[in-house]
Amino acid sequence: MSEDIVGPHRFRNNRKMVPAAEAAWGLSEKHGMLGLVVEAVDGQNRLREIDSGHEFANLSSCSYLGLNSHPAVIEAGRAALADERITGLSMGEFRIRLGIMNRLEEELAEHFGTHVLPSVSCGVLSAAILPLLASGHLGDGEPLVVVFDRFAHFSMNFLKPIVADETLVLTCPHNDMQFLEDVCRRYPRVAYVCEGVYSVGGQADLAGIKALQDRYGMFVYLDDSHALSAVGPRGEGYARTVFEDLGARTVIVASIAKAFGSTGGIAMIGERHIYDFLYRSGPLAWSQGLRTAAVGTSLGALRVHRGPELTQRQRQLAHNIALFDDRLRGHEVRGTGSHIKFVTVGDNDRAVRLSTDLYRRGYYCSAMFFPIVAQGDAGVRMMLRGDMPTELAERFADDLVDALAGLE
Repeated sequence: MSEDIVGPHRFRNNRKMVPAAEAAWGLSEKHGMLGLVVEAVDGQNRLREIDSGHEFANLSSCSYLGLNSHPAVIEAGRAALADERITGLSMGEFRIRLGIMNRLEEELAEHFGTHVLPSVSCGVLSAAILPLLASGHLGDGEPLVVVFDRFAHFSMNFLKPIVADETLVLTCPHNDMQFLEDVCRRYPRVAYVCEGVYSVGGQADLAGIKALQDRYGMFVYLDDSHALSAVGPRGEGYARTVFEDLGARTVIVASIAKAFGSTGGIAMIGERHIYDFLYRSGPLAWSQGLRTAAVGTSLGALRVHRGPELTQRQRQLAHNIALFDDRLRGHEVRGTGSHIKFVTVGDNDRAVRLSTDLYRRGYYCSAMFFPIVAQGDAGVRMMLRGDMPTELAERFADDLVDALAGLE
């Protein structure tokens, strides 16, 4: 009987994904790699498991510069709550907003050189923007064919069924500019959805994407969450190294809960009328704006970005990346030159065993499996940070080489 009501599964299939994912998560739980309860002894470089007392460095944190524990960021969050005396207005901010929120938007716009729309997460931003992009309402009201890169993050990919209610949705092989150009030749109005630095390693072909935009007028929707703050003299991210002037055909979303050091997400938008329109559209018009403490920590993080410490931490991150790449030369590790590393080991069991071995040696690294990566491509993801001392990065690289050699 249930077969009569099953969905078409054109863009997602929970009946396939959930059992496969749960089996892998169960394997991680069996090895004690889920649900760890810890206290921070020294930022992310030294966490202590409360039950066992085991101490380890966190190599699964997306706080790539360690600003989430910076005293100036923490204090700014406290000060915002003390000054405003309210956690938030709990209403659509296009109607009424606190003055501190206006200040944040102005400072973000000045720092990043474009209109900046904050929200509680990149997922909320994508849920608000992508359906309107698909239907053409960020332009002249005519729909666009929307092409998702195969490796685009789940926060964008899960919106495919909604976007497909508005227009034709296609999936592009990862970084396949020929496929994308063929679509642009076939259809006069195309939008491409991708990441700047991918969460499982690797980077977008920004030059190729920009060339197609210039040639065919392609709209680009790019999530640069893993590069914001970690890349660029002002922390503007990887995408802005090529897409300097966003104009009307580029939107860049990025998490400010990763290297930036606060919480939430932002959308960088080139046109004021699009910015105003999105503020009152769908999820962004609901009562889920940034809370007062998050606005405060964001202002604190901006202050750090404007000082010399940003460059210092970026340099240490670059040093750790180069060190790691040199030590792991000859091993199949995805993400050369990037702070996100991924080593593929094949099946789920090997991935969990490698992750468990590294944890016993003093490092937490996430085992990754389907549907995060393709079936048969399970592995371990590692994130390097700019607050990691050189000695820790050296020790980790050496221990990883040893652990890989001992993996059966």
